Amino acid sequence: MIKNYLRVALRNIRRYLTSSVLNIIGMAVGMACAILLLLWVQNEFSYDRFHKNPDSLFRVLHTVKMEGDIRHLALTQYPLAAALKEECPEIIRSTRYYNTWSSFTKDNNVVEGVVASVDYDFLDMFSVSFVRGDKNNALKEPGNIIITEDMANRYFGKDDPVGKVMKCLPNRLFTVTGVIRNYPRNSHFYLDCIISSDFIGTDTTVRRNDLNSWVQINTFTFIEIAKGADPGIVEQKITGIVKSKLEGLSSKISSDEFFLQNIRKIHLYSRGKYQFDVVSGSIVYVRLAILLAVLMLTIACVNFMNLTTALSAKRSREIGIRKAAGASRLKIIFQFMGESLLLVFAAHIIAMILVELFLPEFSRLLFTNLEINYKSFVLYLGLVVIMFFCAVAGGSYPSFFMSSVNPANILKSNDNQNKGSARLRKVLVISQFTISLLFIICTLIVKGQLNFLQNNNTGLSVEDVCHFEFYGIKPQILKNSLLDNPEISSVTITSQNPNYFWNPKIGFNWEGKNKDNKTQFNVLNTDQDFINTYQPVLISGSYLSPEYSTGIVINEKAAKTFGFDDPVGKAITWNGLQLTIIGVLRDFHYGSMHYAIDPLLIMNSGADIMQGTCNFRVKSGNIKPTLDFIRGIYKSNNFGYPLDFKFIEDDYKIMYYIERAAGSLFGYLSILAMLISCLGLIGLSIFMTLRRTKEIGIRKINGAKPGEILLMLTKQYLRLISISFLIAAPISWVATNIWLRSFAYRIKAGPGVYILSLIIVVVITMLTIGFQSYKAAGKNPVDALRYE
Repeated sequence: MIKNYLRVALRNIRRYLTSSVLNIIGMAVGMACAILLLLWVQNEFSYDRFHKNPDSLFRVLHTVKMEGDIRHLALTQYPLAAALKEECPEIIRSTRYYNTWSSFTKDNNVVEGVVASVDYDFLDMFSVSFVRGDKNNALKEPGNIIITEDMANRYFGKDDPVGKVMKCLPNRLFTVTGVIRNYPRNSHFYLDCIISSDFIGTDTTVRRNDLNSWVQINTFTFIEIAKGADPGIVEQKITGIVKSKLEGLSSKISSDEFFLQNIRKIHLYSRGKYQFDVVSGSIVYVRLAILLAVLMLTIACVNFMNLTTALSAKRSREIGIRKAAGASRLKIIFQFMGESLLLVFAAHIIAMILVELFLPEFSRLLFTNLEINYKSFVLYLGLVVIMFFCAVAGGSYPSFFMSSVNPANILKSNDNQNKGSARLRKVLVISQFTISLLFIICTLIVKGQLNFLQNNNTGLSVEDVCHFEFYGIKPQILKNSLLDNPEISSVTITSQNPNYFWNPKIGFNWEGKNKDNKTQFNVLNTDQDFINTYQPVLISGSYLSPEYSTGIVINEKAAKTFGFDDPVGKAITWNGLQLTIIGVLRDFHYGSMHYAIDPLLIMNSGADIMQGTCNFRVKSGNIKPTLDFIRGIYKSNNFGYPLDFKFIEDDYKIMYYIERAAGSLFGYLSILAMLISCLGLIGLSIFMTLRRTKEIGIRKINGAKPGEILLMLTKQYLRLISISFLIAAPISWVATNIWLRSFAYRIKAGPGVYILSLIIVVVITMLTIGFQSYKAAGKNPVDALRYE
């Protein structure tokens, strides 16, 4: 019986070859899109789940009130980890964690990598797998270092690194005591080397009071609690311990709440929530990816069902004959579902080929590195579920509905068309158009917002402005060295990247300040050349002067906060230091446009600083010789760290990398959604014009013109598109407005976007079905009446 069903299925595929090919291609494209999206989703959900006891591993976070400002912080006090393990019995292990980008030298080569400073418990808590060395003694001394296999290959080649010395710039020596497997990519930890936190205590560049301070926040703290321990009780105990340590230390800083975050939630549930946090993913975009995968599968299944439903009417006589010959309803269902599964299986093979072909580009698009693990049971389970879902969706109608029809009614009827089938096809076409319109509208709005972000005037002139971090040299010496190059027109030193503020905000006092005003201000320490390098607009007063160390410049937002009619000349105080406002700058964006511009104070840098950010403007477009010139300065002065040049324009682009990825993704999915829809329309239009061949012939004999015939064949699709637009427009309006509200500065999506989307769908649809309809309208009526 199964052999007979397979023979019939293959015969029907050959008989309806065009529809079968269109079905397979449409399903393959939809499945490939869904698989790619779900691979990324699976990768995002896999973060930090490979540890031995992930349910017991937590990161310590806290909420701090500083002068009325509430902040949620990821960094904690340096002594916290040791104190918690000692004073809280529920905590069985604890570790500090902090990483930094470092450079190691070997001969004349520089090898770069991320060095993480941790406590010994880190090795047991976070599944560190040793290849060489003794884990128990690997971090016994402050000068010990553990390296990954990748770092070992890059620094030592094929030599055994254990016992050998690595030189870390500027002048630090470490002895390799262990080699571990490369840390998994699906971890929020990123490291090439591990050193003991005790080394920080031996580093002469670190101030001792920072290491013992319960006021300073400078490290991440992780704990492992005992099985069965209540995290809520642990949180209360941590809060109590820290409050006891802070008592009497500062009247301005008081910790009011400590809380725990399970390690599995760090990657997806931390974005934008905590100051000083690591770069992380977003559960919002993961949920969006799942929705997009479902929509792409839906549009593919709708296309599949649409064509299958259209063909089912032509196969109604076959069903009637089979039932008259004694075939049971179950056998008819089994036959049709088998045919559907056969087509879906063929589509699945093509889909996996497409996935392998486009996986590298898809990974690049989403700034990740995805791989298919063919040894994973979850992968095969997921693929089987997708296949059966698509097969059931595509074969459900002919299987269950057509098998229930009375064979006598089918065989005695000359009209095999079923009204329910026609209504279902209209619903399916509306569904396809609705999803396609949703993708197109969202793409246009996302692209419009991205263009706005990239082209909006930030208030600074950032073209050809480059910056790099420096330390170990006085700013004026560095500036003079750079200005010796005629291609560098201006140099300014800032305390940090001017468009990315890490330092905590500061509260100030001023005459007439309302006691309820708890506004905190961003502070940028710089010099008098900031205005020449970045060219902000000075709207009143004057700019910084090295002779006037307590003179400050503010932005318009700060001026409004102070409430002064004329801010220039007014005084503000901070910790007893009186500062005088000497100038006001027009507001400029120094961060992401997700957030409104905050009040900003620009102050003179101290003359004795030995580190910061060097910003310089290049005159010509010939950047490479200028950067080589700066590298030459560093080499001649024997500075022991590499230069990492970054352009401010690129910094602004990086702020919106997720939005850019979403825009590109929506664009590709819009094209593919319309492609799948068009494949279905081609098959459906062929089927519909064939069914109406006699009607067309009779109309032409009665004088109907080709244009009237063409309008008759296409106007039904225009009606369906109109209904789809009425459904898609409000849904997309709500969805895109929710997304746009995440930006403080955003576009307003007017009716033009929706009209353009409708025009795009109408034009593509008319081009898709127009040829077939035009051919049918131009047929000789005699040939039409001979049909069948």
